[in-house]
Amino acid sequence: MADSSENAASAPAPASAPAPPPPSSPPTKSRIPPRYDLDAKWDACLDLSVRRVAYSSLAGAFVGLLLFRKDPSYPA
Repeated sequence: MADSSENAASAPAPASAPAPPPPSSPPTKSRIPPRYDLDAKWDACLDLSVRRVAYSSLAGAFVGLLLFRKDPSYPA
């Protein structure tokens, strides 16, 4: 009965190597990581928004300089 597998202590299974991490996707041609790569629609939206904010800030500064100059040409 020494040969029966029921009474024999089972040998521990060899530890398997941990699974390798999933391969990361290669960067696109522009070298922007895929996590930060915006598609064309969002890129155009962001570009237009930044341009509008910049131009309106410049226009507001110019109008502010015209309206609040030190020596007004109209009588107070």
